[in-house]
Amino acid sequence: MGESADILGGVNGFLLTIRHGILTANAGVDLKNCPPGHAMLLPRNADASAAALRKSLEMQYGAHLAVILVDSRVTPMRLGTVGLAIGISGFDPVRDFRGTSDLYGRKVKVTRTNVADDLASAAHLLMGESEERIGLVIARKTPVNLDGLNGSRRVRLKATSCLIANNLSSIRYRPQTSLSR
Repeated sequence: MGESADILGGVNGFLLTIRHGILTANAGVDLKNCPPGHAMLLPRNADASAAALRKSLEMQYGAHLAVILVDSRVTPMRLGTVGLAIGISGFDPVRDFRGTSDLYGRKVKVTRTNVADDLASAAHLLMGESEERIGLVIARKTPVNLDGLNGSRRVRLKATSCLIANNLSSIRYRPQTSLSR
């Protein structure tokens, strides 16, 4: 399991890992929708892949775009998968509501919306997980600020600042090698 930075534990058939700062099952390695004897790995640099795709599409279509590379993930204590933005290019992936007022005039102190993961989940719903063969979703009129500067690092938290990761048991295993590609 050299694809993972940390292995935290697991359940039958799945390891809980950290890969590219993402708490994910099996370091994002997936056998689903791959030919027999093959596995799908996460890109080494998903933001660079998203940026290259964005640049190519912008040149081809003459439009200012944003791109999200989507993978599926599980959510703690919930059944099923949702979308996760693993690569982001062309927009600010976070809407910050701190300092604004809620419906009742109270100051918002901590709320930020992860727009990238929200859009990834919507795309994931349309793309499917099985035989759908939908590899691209176009979303128009989304609540994003196109800027070209941000990537997935903007949505990541250190484990010590994360409600879930900070409360997990201590890391049990740290792989020393990585798979070659």
